[in-house]
Amino acid sequence: MPATRIQLIVLIISAGLLSYCTSPIRAEKKHLIGLQPIGPYDKQQLQFIQNELQSFFKTRVVVLNETTMPAAFLNTTKGERYSADSLIRWLARNTPDSIYKVVGLTHKDIFTTRYANGAIKKPENTYTVWGIFGMGFKPGRSCVVSDHRLHTSNMQQFKHRIRTVVIHELGHNQGLDHCATKNCIMSDANESIKTVDNSSNQYCKKCKDKLSG
Repeated sequence: MPATRIQLIVLIISAGLLSYCTSPIRAEKKHLIGLQPIGPYDKQQLQFIQNELQSFFKTRVVVLNETTMPAAFLNTTKGERYSADSLIRWLARNTPDSIYKVVGLTHKDIFTTRYANGAIKKPENTYTVWGIFGMGFKPGRSCVVSDHRLHTSNMQQFKHRIRTVVIHELGHNQGLDHCATKNCIMSDANESIKTVDNSSNQYCKKCKDKLSG
């Protein structure tokens, strides 16, 4: 076979491989977000979160098969609460590699222990097994959100809360810190649901610039 024809075949094959690697489907997988129901989870709420995240992040969001809450993560010193720290590590280990970021979703109460200056924050009986809205690695691929402390009779307010907390925790996964800009989604809740209620629907310009930088 003439050398020029061999070169032509190589070029065609190379072009085909390049097209395959940059196709929309494969590019989409790179930023695929998975929603992981932990225990039975409201289907309408799942669809709402899925739609909101697809609109916000402009990427595909899939709902994964429901999984069982690990009994080993339960702490009963303040009622039925599950360790958020354990859940995000467990999600990171057990989620398929095809998923770029994973959001664990549960109706169960979740907790962490708050620290200040290397010790449990005072008073210790308050900040040990401290109930929270959500938690995520910063940066990392997993976060967990509970709606247990988000409920209200105002459905629009509830939807704003769950949307805000999920996007906030995914912001941490992308490397964002808590933000000092008033009403930014990345504002620290500072132990108050009012911060979540007063949040805007977007990251502030400073946070957006960090993500695009």
